[in-house]
Amino acid sequence: MKFNHIHSGRFAIESYQAGEIHVSGQCYRHSIIITPQSCTLWEIEDIAELQSKHIGFIAERNPDILLLGTGETQVFPPMQHYGELISLGIGVEIMHSAAAARTYNLLLDEERDVIAAIIV
Repeated sequence: MKFNHIHSGRFAIESYQAGEIHVSGQCYRHSIIITPQSCTLWEIEDIAELQSKHIGFIAERNPDILLLGTGETQVFPPMQHYGELISLGIGVEIMHSAAAARTYNLLLDEERDVIAAIIV
């Protein structure tokens, strides 16, 4: 699905489909972590792989909201790691990756402090 938002100077998701996500003119075929200021590869390909070390980048930035895109279906991460994020005071929303991509852009439009970790 293609998005029609203008986000000057900020990293925005232009389109998402299974196996591919376009961010600010760049195509990724791997999981990503996107913030308004950056987009980096995320080394997990399945939510079951989530470990404390994968949460460090997110915890360092301490966003108000984390959108966790879990692939084609909504899958909850291991409770221990979900609890780690909650204990940091970060609001966590878990959804399938297409929904996370759409929601990220909406929150970006609202100038919210958001990070999306999306499994492609």
